[in-house]
This record gives sequence, structure tokens and C-alpha cells, in this order.
Amino acid sequence: MKLNRTRKQILRALMAKPSTFWELIKEQDGHLAHFTQVMEEMLALGLARCEGSYIYLTGKGKKEARDQGLSPLQPLTCPTCGGKTVTLQGIFPRVLKEFEEIARQRPPAIVEFDQGYVDTMSTVARVAIMYQRGDLENQDILLIGDDDLTSIAIALTGMARHITVLEVDDRLVEFIDLQARKKGWTNLSVYRYDVRHPLPREFQGRYDTFLIDPVETLPGIRLFLSRCAMSLRGKGSAGYFGLTHLEASRDKWYFIQKLILDMNFVITDIIHNFQEYELEREGFVSKNYPLVQRAFGPLPVPDTNWYTSNFFRLEAVAKPRVPEQENIPAGRELYFDDEAYATLP
Repeated sequence: MKLNRTRKQILRALMAKPSTFWELIKEQDGHLAHFTQVMEEMLALGLARCEGSYIYLTGKGKKEARDQGLSPLQPLTCPTCGGKTVTLQGIFPRVLKEFEEIARQRPPAIVEFDQGYVDTMSTVARVAIMYQRGDLENQDILLIGDDDLTSIAIALTGMARHITVLEVDDRLVEFIDLQARKKGWTNLSVYRYDVRHPLPREFQGRYDTFLIDPVETLPGIRLFLSRCAMSLRGKGSAGYFGLTHLEASRDKWYFIQKLILDMNFVITDIIHNFQEYELEREGFVSKNYPLVQRAFGPLPVPDTNWYTSNFFRLEAVAKPRVPEQENIPAGRELYFDDEAYATLP
């Protein structure tokens, strides 16, 4: 019997060592709905067992793993860069230190706008990737949504020509504007903007690079990418965005990648598990997120930053095509679908 990918990934992770539910999420690349289903099946079949906060492989599970020719998972991620493909050298250690000081003061994440901050290292590493790829120096950069404060990390490099932030959360608009005024950054501008509204003319065709961390419903990501495409100057312009495999199945990835190609972009880079999110821990369990509701039993408080996303780089091969927008969601439908297990409905 040929096993599905998720089951194989869980088996080989547990062959290496007992793991918590949250640790196992990071060792597989199925979406959360599928992961919880596979875990429940493995427990019901007696392939794994729970003891305290840990999940162990049973004798039956070890036999199945051997029969499938699996071996214990070996740690192969680069211990220096953590799989991000860049290390913070040159000016970037200074940028990280200053950014951490500012980030400690930011408003807390709120559910209303599906916020969840990436860790400071991931934020600065994003900017390092942009620099490495030639998308930072003397560039006009647009961010739609910036709860991670990437605009501030960019400004700290002193390399961008101009940075524009369009943000729906008034608290973040005020915070970013305050930091810009404190630092004397005349090249950082922030405006209140709801992506469900048309992109104002003054932001169209003006930018070399965009960066977003969009919602992962298909209507939502189509909307974010469309607004960003409209903002770019044309051929050679670049874009960056995060996309999980946790709330986006491979079927969803297919539609997103097809959309990207139809918009006259190519995907030049996808860095696996590049961004690590610092989601609330006790609160995630107590607020009964869909993942907690649909798990095989009561879950312990997360013991690791388990929520990650992959970092995409796009490049326009011609003037970006902007698809027609139909039925723009008015409420929580923008943020929530059947795969949104780490998002509150």
C-alpha cells in the first residue's frame, strides 16, 4: 500500500523522536485540515499513541514505517541561516537590533484583521532577500498591510527611494507614522486603506517592488495580488508575498500559481518555511480556533512557533495584467474558508 505524503512525513518524524502535536506540524507539508485527519487515522489504527504532551510511534507504526522503506528523519536545515538562504551580515545585524527595539512597542495583533506577526528575524531576512535580489536599493516599494512592520525594517537600511504603506488598521497607521516622524524618514509614507476598495490613482503604476502577507482565501489573495499588480511600473518589476501550506492546500496553490502566470508574472523563488509566526500560545487553545476544535483530542499549549509560511518572489515579464474583480467579500469571507484552521471565523 502506498501511503500519502503526510502520513509518511509523520512516520519518519516520529521514528526520529517523540514529538508534540505542534512540532509535528512543522515536519510535514500538508494543510492543517488534512494533517489533523491523518493524525486521527494514525491514532485510530494504533500506529501512534499520545502520552502527556507527546506523540509516540507504536510497534505497529514502526513496522509500517519499515515496510514502507522509511528511515528516521535527519535534520538537514542549515544551522546558520535556518533555511532562509541568507544570513544577516553587513548592515543587517544593526538593522535587526534597531528593528527589535521598535517592534517591541507595536500594537498587539488583533483577530479583526487576521493579524499574526512574524518574528523579527523573519522580517529583517525578508529585507535582506530583497537587497540580495536587487529589489531594494533606489526602489519605490509598496506594502499593502504591514502588521509585521517590514516598512520600518526597510527604512532602517536607508536604501529604498520611497516606501508607501497602505494599512487598514488605524493603530498601525499611527504607529508607523510616529516612527517615521521620530526617525526623520521623509521617504516613508503610510495611509489608511482597505484592500476591498479600488486602488487610488495616485498609487497606480508608481512602484518597482511590492511586498504583502495576504489572507489565504482565493478571493482574498486574488484581491491583494490584483491591487499590487496595478501599482507596478511594468516589465521587470518584482513582488514578494508569503503563502502557507498550512491553510492553503496544493489545490489552492495550483489556482494561485495559475493566477500569477495569467497576470504576466513568473515565480522566481519559493523559500520553504521562510517565515515563522509568533502566534499567541495559551490564547490559541483557549479561543478554540478551528484547529483546536477539530483535533483528535484536547491539545496542549503550543511549545514552539509552529505556524510558518513560504516566501515567494515574483517578477513581471510584461506589463502586469489585472484580472476583473468579482464578488469581493464584504465580511469575514475575505479571511476565512474551509482550510482556515488557524483563523477565527
